[in-house]
Amino acid sequence: MFDKLLEVLHGRKVSAQPVPAPLRWIVLDTETSGLSLWKDHLISIAAVAVVSEPGFRRARIVLADRFEVILHQARPTRRKDNILIHHIGVDAQRTGQDPVESLGRFAVWMGDAPVFAFHAPFDRAMIARAFKSQDLPAMRNTWVDVAAMASWIRRDTVSVSLDDRLREFGLECFERHQASADMFATAELLLRMLPDVRKQTASFNEMVRFCADNARPVL
Repeated sequence: MFDKLLEVLHGRKVSAQPVPAPLRWIVLDTETSGLSLWKDHLISIAAVAVVSEPGFRRARIVLADRFEVILHQARPTRRKDNILIHHIGVDAQRTGQDPVESLGRFAVWMGDAPVFAFHAPFDRAMIARAFKSQDLPAMRNTWVDVAAMASWIRRDTVSVSLDDRLREFGLECFERHQASADMFATAELLLRMLPDVRKQTASFNEMVRFCADNARPVL
């Protein structure tokens, strides 16, 4: 610091400090044929980028940086209860995009960005199964469970739905249970919680560890 002061006093230009690049995160949601990790399969993915300055400051959703796909289903789910929830009918499943090509593009789009999701272990497992079924390389991204983050922030241990958490943080989502709507709702919830996260830590790795400590097992 004294050297820099001397530079200023002698009229020399002070070398600028490098500005840290914004952090790019991915927030996503999936639609599946059901809730079984062993019997059901991935139908669609909706994901959007969130960028944040170091220390979780000035985080924002980047609408221009998003990825959405409905995957082609050789055997579309015909369960009416499932279709009524995610609104992806038999025709949409049949005319979905090629899984190998689509998941490959998704992997490239994600890069090595950390991935956030509400009940992330389920989404992670379903996407991992889809990658494996298409002989694609396994994902190496860091995953963060937004549900666990909310439990950590609220200091509770009960399982709370996304709807309840949204209400708790004063957020509304008028069209739930569709991947894109749930993805945006999760991203808004993440942004709403970051000031509380910042009170606890400014370290990304520490945040990941705190969330992992509050995560619930996937059945």
